[in-house]
Amino acid sequence: MFNIEYLAQKADVSRRTVRYYIQRGLLPPPLGQKRGSYYTDAHLERLLLILKLSAKGVPLIRIKTVLESDAQFEENIPELEIFRMRCEKIEICDGIELLVKSGLLKDQDVIDIKKYIISLIQGEKDNDEKAYGAVFNRTAASSLDKDKRLKYN
Repeated sequence: MFNIEYLAQKADVSRRTVRYYIQRGLLPPPLGQKRGSYYTDAHLERLLLILKLSAKGVPLIRIKTVLESDAQFEENIPELEIFRMRCEKIEICDGIELLVKSGLLKDQDVIDIKKYIISLIQGEKDNDEKAYGAVFNRTAASSLDKDKRLKYN
């Protein structure tokens, strides 16, 4: 049995983090009431597991789902690591960046998209959208389902 200060210290987190995980339903509340409340080794083990999964980039909502399931936690860790999508950041111009799924665009596609966006920013609406539209339609078709396809006017 130990207090929140000791639990936080053992897990190398702040007391606020412990309270936040309790509030989000990731960590069960302490046993007892008010100043007599206390934490157990089970709280510490669960907190360490939450921190381990979080360090691997697993979103807290997904961690909560895993913790609430009856499955073995350790067996789910490789599956959860796959959850992260690899993206590349393309700088269009000062203050504008584009996040794109890695490997989705070819170099020429990136150049065409940059030119198109810069022309929009400069107010030069290009009437010939076939060149740019082809790039957008091809990438949209490969990454979005029919209901979510992008429409360009």
